Amino acid sequence: MGDETPAMRAVGLTKLFRTGMVRRTKSVHALEDFSVELHRCEVVALVGESGSGKSTVARLLAQILPPTAGTIELNGTPVHVRTGRQLRAYCHEVQMIFQDPFASLNVIHTVRYILGRAVRIHHPKLSGAQRTAMIEQLLEQVKLTPASAFIDKFPHELSGGQRQRVSIARGLAASPQVLLADEPISMLDVSMRLGILNLLRELRDDLGLAVLYITHDIASARYFADRTIVLYAGRIVERGDSETVTQRPAHPYTRLLVASAPDPDHLGDVAIGARGEPPSLIDPPPGCRFHPRCPLATQICRERVPHLADVSDGHAAACWAYTDEPGAPVRPQAVGGLGA
Repeated sequence: MGDETPAMRAVGLTKLFRTGMVRRTKSVHALEDFSVELHRCEVVALVGESGSGKSTVARLLAQILPPTAGTIELNGTPVHVRTGRQLRAYCHEVQMIFQDPFASLNVIHTVRYILGRAVRIHHPKLSGAQRTAMIEQLLEQVKLTPASAFIDKFPHELSGGQRQRVSIARGLAASPQVLLADEPISMLDVSMRLGILNLLRELRDDLGLAVLYITHDIASARYFADRTIVLYAGRIVERGDSETVTQRPAHPYTRLLVASAPDPDHLGDVAIGARGEPPSLIDPPPGCRFHPRCPLATQICRERVPHLADVSDGHAAACWAYTDEPGAPVRPQAVGGLGA
């Protein structure tokens, strides 16, 4: 991306949730030291199994949750959202698409009202006729045509894919720079998923959007995203261009995700000899959080947190095998990636 200032940059994001029956003295380590850059006309995929911290990232970037530590920048300017006015200005630039189109639309309102309310909030000076014209334009942008066939329908009269397109149109009403798409196709029929991904790709190109695509399906990340970040138990374990990460995975966890596609929530133990379950985030293991499940783990993995080490140009993995540290595990042999 050269010296281009990213549309959004997050540095060192950390989120701890206090827990406990009485004094709330314990913390859930939901996310630690997460950093990402989102550039215009680019899709970055955030991949991991359930509970890895993906949705926490989306809520932090959307300012739904405050970070425990770390910073967020828009166009190089640090963001500090403390008031409703600041949040509204932020939402004009950053919009979120939620996982469940059945729950994210109010069932008692028509598409006209749902989109019209978003238009009124972000473009309050438009007249009634201009507002209607913009609603119709938004429907056409998300390929719900003719707009007249959808504008007065209720959500229950639409298919799941059509509802998700209305949700996307509602986000576009703000004319944002950044879209945070949190599992946007996981609740849809398989036949509809490709259409939504193609729509988001087209919007990325036509509107110059920066898109964070959150998914547990690493195969769709290869198809849709320019770059991929793999998250495990709240920490980044691998990052790089999507083709490299999915075809030549470096971290043992990424190798397991690739081998277990398309259902990473039921990771098989055959591929790399992995075992066990994800760790408790209230009392996470010391060192590398994947070490209790990793067949390559050595003592250094159990004691020290690995940093992101270069594997190749633009490709990094948080694994001691890719460092020259004494006692590091043997670098894993190359394995096949996802099919062509």
